[in-house]
Amino acid sequence: MPEADSRRIALDRRVCVVAPGRIDVRPERGAILGPLIGLAVSVGLLVAVASFANSLPVEALAAMLIPGVIIAPFSAMGLVYSLIGAHVVIDARKQSARFQQGVMGLGLGTVELAPFWKIDRIELEDLDLGEVVPRGPPPPLDLRGWEIVLVKASGKRLSIGQVIAANTPDLIDEGFGRALDAAEAMAALVGKPMVITAAVEEEAEQPSAESAAEAGRDEAPRQSRRAAG
Repeated sequence: MPEADSRRIALDRRVCVVAPGRIDVRPERGAILGPLIGLAVSVGLLVAVASFANSLPVEALAAMLIPGVIIAPFSAMGLVYSLIGAHVVIDARKQSARFQQGVMGLGLGTVELAPFWKIDRIELEDLDLGEVVPRGPPPPLDLRGWEIVLVKASGKRLSIGQVIAANTPDLIDEGFGRALDAAEAMAALVGKPMVITAAVEEEAEQPSAESAAEAGRDEAPRQSRRAAG
């Protein structure tokens, strides 16, 4: 697909690539580092075994050979997935959304197929980050997250991707904007409604209501003073 015709929306640990007639949710480019390191380690171990086969005891050779043999295939699969694989592929030509995970989450097989006519909506909801009692000093940032969910007509919910941002006014707006852009693009491609159930709007309205109430309380004494005067 021509790079000029596509745009990238950053998600959590993945990127949403929006192109005409197709949307891919795939690993970020930085995800290639892990498999490359794994391949380098496995190749180094195998070279060491071949180089010192006549000088090291069998136990030492086995300790290097076994990890190298185990790491190599998984690193190779991870490298292929990082380069050409995708977690979710929404294709207008095939009229379907494919969720790919396969072996150990390496995107090597389709585990869920959602034809467009079976999709009810695309939903943008709050992401439950869980509640953990912190040990030691409090974390420097309070985080907020959103999840893009494909809801099938049967009611089954399939997670497409997440966005996580620091809970500060500027960053939370930027993070929600990225999640909203991706969800809107997906809904437009599948031709289904996009529903927002996240509580960002409610949180934005609550301070406004409190400010209006405070303004009303401040205005009442001024009106009383003017009446008394």
